[in-house]
Amino acid sequence: MLASVGAKDMEALLHSIPPEVRMKRPLQIEGPLPESTLLRRLEALKAPEPRVSLLGGGLYRHEIPTPVDALCGRSEWVTSYTPYQPELAQGTLMMYFEFQTYLAALTGQEIANGGMYDGSTACAEGVLMAMRLRDKARCVYVSAGLHPEYREVLDTFLKFHDVEIVTLPIDPSTGKTQFNVASDRQDAAIAMVVQSPNFFGVIEDGVGLSPTAFVVSACAEAMSLAVLKPFPSSIATGECQSFGIPMQLGGPTAGFFATRKEFVRQMPGRLVGKTIDADGKDALCITLATREQFIRREKATSNICTASGLMCLRTTTYLSLMGRSGVQEIAIKSAKAAQAMAHGLSALGFPIVFSGEYFNEFVVDFSRDPELPKRLEEMGFLLGIPLERWFADRRNQRLIALTEIHYPDVDRLLEEVRTHARHH
Repeated sequence: MLASVGAKDMEALLHSIPPEVRMKRPLQIEGPLPESTLLRRLEALKAPEPRVSLLGGGLYRHEIPTPVDALCGRSEWVTSYTPYQPELAQGTLMMYFEFQTYLAALTGQEIANGGMYDGSTACAEGVLMAMRLRDKARCVYVSAGLHPEYREVLDTFLKFHDVEIVTLPIDPSTGKTQFNVASDRQDAAIAMVVQSPNFFGVIEDGVGLSPTAFVVSACAEAMSLAVLKPFPSSIATGECQSFGIPMQLGGPTAGFFATRKEFVRQMPGRLVGKTIDADGKDALCITLATREQFIRREKATSNICTASGLMCLRTTTYLSLMGRSGVQEIAIKSAKAAQAMAHGLSALGFPIVFSGEYFNEFVVDFSRDPELPKRLEEMGFLLGIPLERWFADRRNQRLIALTEIHYPDVDRLLEEVRTHARHH
């Protein structure tokens, strides 16, 4: 195998993995263990669940109706494996078909595929698709409001392409992207990559964005699509986790990908469509499949074979159960909870950093009492994500998210913050 790939030894094969992240000892695996013992061991590895969590930043805790688990375990679609044989997989194909329908409606696009690995890879594959459609262009403009981990994935995907990545700054006052590039340069670019609501929770308005630019949009909090107008784009990508998928230590989740009908041949993933079977009845099948697993090899539009089908099933089931009015109600409660929390924290002397409109997430400056979040954390109250993790100049700033789960308890949470805040 080493000879086939042109590596003289194992060390040469692994040369791209930095030495500091390699394990220096043999992997120590006990066992075999009884299932019950193994499960207890795994549970013990997890940290205790926090009493209150106002964490977001790409993963959001929403209520999941109990029937989601029950329905997703049924035999009609118990496997998330690719439905190659339509005669055996009508249930799974129906799920994908409904998934596509829901996401096309939510994003305002003409067509959506049957799911992606997650939001970050969906965004990166959106840029790769833009490169195929606009193969003469050599520059990608990326908003600084894109999730920093989405940006890392995008940088990795483009590392060996002859492409320049230019970062568009965010306005320090509003938190919105500054499209400070001439319209003709925007139009000539591979894509303008914009997230809305952006990583800082601010809803982008696109002021300064050329109306004829090719836009790849990203959305990490899919619940916002229930009440906000989708950001105008040629390719809409994002994360489905808010729709019936638990946070479960960060994954797995599922991504979505939607675009215009004219671009369908360059769309990654699979597309499920309706046809007529031998008896003249409606039937479903994979209409378009351009992954390398379908013998496309180097002509493939995607080389990520995992479509997170089981997670797409959870999304479809959740949206089917909640309906339009259900998801709108949850989105409104999430936004109201965030508004109340933001106003309360501001009244306590902790200012909201950006003046731009937000959905259910916002940045707060705790410079007045920098140790407050740590004191609360010791009591199981996680008051947002420290932005210093990604941005050295944002010390004492935290990204705080609320959902419908927090809606009835905002006053109590604010009182707890007030009780432990030290006012000078």
